[in-house]
Amino acid sequence: MENTNGNVGIAGMGFYFPEEKVDTHTIKEEANLEDWIYENAGINTIYKPSDIDRNTHMAYNASVEALKDANMDASEIDLIVVCVFRNDYWHWQMSTWLKDKLKAVNADTLEVCGGCSAHFFSVETAVDQIRGSDDINNVLVVCSERFFGYGWPTFLSSGGQAIVLKRNCPQFRYLGFYTSNLIRYHENAYIKYGGTAFPFNEETVWNGVGFQQNVEVNADIYFEHIKPAFFDKFKEITDKLMENTGHNISEVDYVVSIIQQKKFDKKILEAIGLPDIPCGLEYKAELGHFSGADTYIVLDKARKDGKIKKGDLILSFTIGGIAWCAELIEY
Repeated sequence: MENTNGNVGIAGMGFYFPEEKVDTHTIKEEANLEDWIYENAGINTIYKPSDIDRNTHMAYNASVEALKDANMDASEIDLIVVCVFRNDYWHWQMSTWLKDKLKAVNADTLEVCGGCSAHFFSVETAVDQIRGSDDINNVLVVCSERFFGYGWPTFLSSGGQAIVLKRNCPQFRYLGFYTSNLIRYHENAYIKYGGTAFPFNEETVWNGVGFQQNVEVNADIYFEHIKPAFFDKFKEITDKLMENTGHNISEVDYVVSIIQQKKFDKKILEAIGLPDIPCGLEYKAELGHFSGADTYIVLDKARKDGKIKKGDLILSFTIGGIAWCAELIEY
């Protein structure tokens, strides 16, 4: 059953998006994509950052909006958790920068580095910190990524997302979390050099300035072990989450997931046995994929448009690498 040692909910949400939006058809033409690939993606526009739209800039502005939405001063924040994949700094946490910029004088800071699932773990960690400590009541969780032009063909976007988690908050109350992974197949994709096992040396071959050209991919592992189980894993985590929280899948009113190809949501809903449930798909074509915080952008839009009502159960999905994650939220 759910942990009742202090109910935790979302007191406020804030977002920052660059001013310029780019028609993805232009990118399609530049990349010489086949029509069927472009149509399968189903993303019409994405946000293009300007020179000032660095990760820190977007994180700060999203945080300000989240605090406003929560009607809270930065001094009331006890912990700042920043989830980031590409930080502005090599050796300095963005969370400490954000604490100083916001004047969140009473906040501790924590950085969670990783891909899409890292945001899920950031939120789960924040909830656990509130539930497990008498001294932590308000946590700011921030994700900011400048992904435009990085990676292909998922039409990656750019922006900042922030949520304020509060003890005994009556809205968007977290009922439970569940994660399942295929870590035994981690060699599906990895970077050989740069760690303690294979440190850089004079003989190291490194392609380009980033890391993406240096990822070693084992396609056989993916097609043999991961792809066949991909959507079945959503069923697994849904069943376990429902079992752990004492709820039934039939009680779910709304589903949100990260932004991927347009058929992604349909396949998830079919896998979990809710093929006709609303899922915010109408918002995704004009956004593109930001990070694991995609789900909160969709959730905020559904809230503002009246697509969800008080008491609704919301099932939220994230996937990052080979980790499948689900959370159950009561609005």
